[in-house]
Amino acid sequence: MKGTALKRLMGYLFSRQRGKITIVLVSNVIGSLTALAAPMVLAEAIDHIADGIHIAITEGSSFQINLQTMGLFIAALLALYLLNFAFKYLEQYLMAFIAETVCLHMRKDLSNKMGRMPLRFYDSTEKGEILSRATNDIEKIGEVLREGLGQLITSLITMIGSIVMMIYISPVFTVISVITIGVATGVTALITKRSRKNFYENQVALGRVNANIEEAFTGQLVIKAFSREKMAIKEFDQLNNTMCEASHKSQVSMFVVSPAVRLINSIGYTVIAVLGGISILQGRLSIGTVQAYIQYLDRAGEPLIECAFIWNMMQSAIASGERIFEIIDMDEEPVESEPREKIENLKGDVTFQHVRFGYSKGNPLMQDVNIRVKSGDKVAIVGPTGAGKTTLVNLLMRFYDIQGGKITIDGVDIRSLRRADLRKMFGMVLQDAWLFGGSIRENIAYGKSDATEEKIIKASKAARMDHFIRTMPEGYDTVLEEDGTNLSQGQRQLLTIARVILANPSLLILDEATSSVDTRTELEIQKAMDHLMRGRTSFIIAHRLSTIRDADLILVMNHGTIIEQGTHTELLAKKGFYENLYQSQFAYGNI
Repeated sequence: MKGTALKRLMGYLFSRQRGKITIVLVSNVIGSLTALAAPMVLAEAIDHIADGIHIAITEGSSFQINLQTMGLFIAALLALYLLNFAFKYLEQYLMAFIAETVCLHMRKDLSNKMGRMPLRFYDSTEKGEILSRATNDIEKIGEVLREGLGQLITSLITMIGSIVMMIYISPVFTVISVITIGVATGVTALITKRSRKNFYENQVALGRVNANIEEAFTGQLVIKAFSREKMAIKEFDQLNNTMCEASHKSQVSMFVVSPAVRLINSIGYTVIAVLGGISILQGRLSIGTVQAYIQYLDRAGEPLIECAFIWNMMQSAIASGERIFEIIDMDEEPVESEPREKIENLKGDVTFQHVRFGYSKGNPLMQDVNIRVKSGDKVAIVGPTGAGKTTLVNLLMRFYDIQGGKITIDGVDIRSLRRADLRKMFGMVLQDAWLFGGSIRENIAYGKSDATEEKIIKASKAARMDHFIRTMPEGYDTVLEEDGTNLSQGQRQLLTIARVILANPSLLILDEATSSVDTRTELEIQKAMDHLMRGRTSFIIAHRLSTIRDADLILVMNHGTIIEQGTHTELLAKKGFYENLYQSQFAYGNI
């Protein structure tokens, strides 16, 4: 996976930005060459000064140097340093742009992938974990590209160029230096080999912490209501400590490289300094040449430390890439072949014929389910918590595909319809009303963005929301806070009803209001729902049986499948599960 992740990250880097990468490489090479040329110019300047001193000592004359020659040396050094600055600035500017572009495309690809993922992915994955991959992991990759990749190229060019210059100055010294560099490289490889696993574990731990924080923030009301603050803090502390340990391991593996390489390089410097001094005394090398060699040795050793540090950073980026590609490589909703069937003049007849389904192949929930719903029927789905009411709705909208039998609308198998076309037939009103941070007008028109002002107001009136909206400071232009928290739960649900009325679907899925709203608001919601259901095939997830006595069909569910079906009167006469459920609600005053 490591090699695959690195290859794919390089694909993001080179696929769209070859021109900019080429400029970066050229700038890097020129900048590195200017840096490599400076020690030789400095060596000539030092030798020029040393020659002047030697002449003054041997001839007993005053010390003199050619100022014009020294001026040329200084000018050459300044020119090299300025060129180095200019090309390094260009390189870093472009790398910052390239890094942000890579992150942009990765976020875009991940976002597009999320839109194609089946519902089971969201049912089984924590929101905070997804968020961590979309933000922290992608940002980690951007950080390495911005700060590491250009420097890695510079370090490699500098190290190779320095070794070439060292060979030119003294092949014997270079053999000793290369042995030192080889030992340092081996130590670096040994440490970085173990570091990628630590970085991966660190990113996983970070994802779990993010998931816990997201869960705790959204569930503060429940946490406080049950006095679970201490338990919530304890759970967070456990995850936080795990992340701290994982982070410590990854950082240790990163920062242990530099001291180890510096120690090995220091031994090499000491040996070369001694041998260089001997060579100067023997007259085989000049002071400037030895000085230049030590500078090149330093420039060959320092990039090795930088390469080791950057390579460790890259392990972190590769680990983040693996986590992103894990999602990108997951199975999507099956691709739909063209052409697909279409339903003209939709009526709303729905049938389940010998339907089988289970979330896993070895664990079936529904076996041989048969339902017939006529156009305009009001169908209630009842049962205890976890009975499978939501599962039935998910099958109808193809959030999950059945494993046997078929579901039809107006005689057409829903698997032969495009998912988008199928889902446009339905309007959904759930208790957990989803609203986004836009205006009330934008939220109502979410399913029909081209709706006129007149139609938006008409839908609001039908949902019994118009009067309330007009009492707000900005009316229909009032901006809702995140999740519509500046509205009550009942108002949020009425707003979603207005949204569905405006969309004008042929079939409805409604989650009945519960006692979490006051009686007056519940009555308003019920009237709005009655208006919405008029003339439409409607599936109602019912919580209180008194509200669905007039349903044309009641589906009684338990343990994931339908165990009874019929009208209210028929089911009471059977004296089965429904009758027991009805009597238990009556006994506790929940009717």
